[in-house]
Amino acid sequence: MWQRLLWCVSSILLLIGCSSTEKISPPSPILCSILSLESRAGMKAGEAESVTDMFSSALQNTGRFTVVERNKLNAVLQEQGFQATQNGEDAVKAGKILSVRKMFSGSIGMLGKKYVVNLKMIDVESSRVEYAHIWTYDDDLEDIGEKFLPKLVQEFIKSLDGTLKK
Repeated sequence: MWQRLLWCVSSILLLIGCSSTEKISPPSPILCSILSLESRAGMKAGEAESVTDMFSSALQNTGRFTVVERNKLNAVLQEQGFQATQNGEDAVKAGKILSVRKMFSGSIGMLGKKYVVNLKMIDVESSRVEYAHIWTYDDDLEDIGEKFLPKLVQEFIKSLDGTLKK
């Protein structure tokens, strides 16, 4: 009888010891910055800026990214005499100054009746383009923030998680 009770108690204690009460926490947000999307054929600079703002909000809203304000990025670019364009070297240098891990750059324009969005995610430490893709969007530009950009951002997250096949 005692042996059976001792066996039950030790089994319970073993199970309690093996079970983990630690919660698996989500990955900490990645500090990033976004260069203004370049406007290409059929796009006004102001429209490209608006899409950049919506892209920034979509990234921030995932909880996976903390986005450094573009005003801060532009101030660093200007202060250091860098080009406030898609110049990859200058973007990476500015990213290092701001201590961001990722930089996003790209363009948006019209090709026929479709919007074409070209985006790159650059690892600041290695200066390597980690993910680049071209998307097309054929709905109203006014709806791009709700219908299109959240899906696009999810692809960047999948690329970070290694679940997106290249």
